Amino acid sequence: MNTGMDTALLKCKFEAGKQAIRKAVDFQLGFLGKDGGYCWDGYACDAFHKQAYSWNLVGNNDEAHRQLTWIRENRLRADGSLILTENPDDTVNNVDIYKHCWTCQGAHRLGRFDVSYPIYRFLLNCERPCGGYPLHRSMPNARAMTTGWMGVTAVYMNDLETAKRCADWCVRVQEQQPDSGKYYFMTDNDGKLVLDPDGCIDHTKLKQCYWEIGFSMLLCDRMYQVTRDEKYLGYVKRWLDFLYTCREDVWKYWGSGKAALGAAMYYSFTGDVRGIEAAVQFIDFIVDTQVKISDKDGKYAGGFWYDDEPDILLIYVDHAACFSGWVLDSISYIESRLGIL
Repeated sequence: MNTGMDTALLKCKFEAGKQAIRKAVDFQLGFLGKDGGYCWDGYACDAFHKQAYSWNLVGNNDEAHRQLTWIRENRLRADGSLILTENPDDTVNNVDIYKHCWTCQGAHRLGRFDVSYPIYRFLLNCERPCGGYPLHRSMPNARAMTTGWMGVTAVYMNDLETAKRCADWCVRVQEQQPDSGKYYFMTDNDGKLVLDPDGCIDHTKLKQCYWEIGFSMLLCDRMYQVTRDEKYLGYVKRWLDFLYTCREDVWKYWGSGKAALGAAMYYSFTGDVRGIEAAVQFIDFIVDTQVKISDKDGKYAGGFWYDDEPDILLIYVDHAACFSGWVLDSISYIESRLGIL
């Protein structure tokens, strides 16, 4: 099979990516308390949402279970919502649906149904009439990032009716696009596209929020896995085609990993080698930009930070967690088709 890349070189790149993620997880684990808490002085409350998912990928399941037990005992309300602010009684601010989805998926992958099911029941109450989900419960518009990740969460929970409504919302967003050079990613409650210049990907600009398309790709990839309905691959192709009109950093930016995994999954189904190209560029980016040397406090080696973000510990930890999935799952999907394990 012609992959556009020498197999031996591909294996070397994949191994470098795996090693980078191992370092990233070790970096994250440095902030896990003996009681399972995931906090530190100066920042604490919502830093835990991606960790169980990340640690499960590399086999640190004991630590993941310890943290999930801490979440259940200290951060999970009776209604299934998570405490993400300093005030545990604050149910208005930072009710972040995206973060709830991460914790729900991480718990479910580990069989921690005592955490995943309560969170999922809460999430179902956040759906908008259009079938989409806002980023925060109090926000007026449904958003692609959140709706796509909620749809994937629904697939994990075997709730295909909800997953299909999320996928249908993502597709309606695709079909409403008025400008071939831009991708708007929010709708109002009725499902009408919101033409907000701050709510779109502009293919002429660098450092765009490519993840907004990436999560829609991931959901439709998952829907194809479940249904074997070719229409979902058609939608993924259209998103992939658009991303290939974007600037040169489209696969080499901190927000590129979701779409890179979506492309790698698409390759595993179709043989479209653009999926290998996308994933490899993102893996190379991760290997090249990982912090190699500790700061004066010895905290940051293994993490990730970029110059268009706040230089705070949360950023280093957050990227280290989510990059685990985008890199390792991309490698696995590509290797599963190529047979180069």
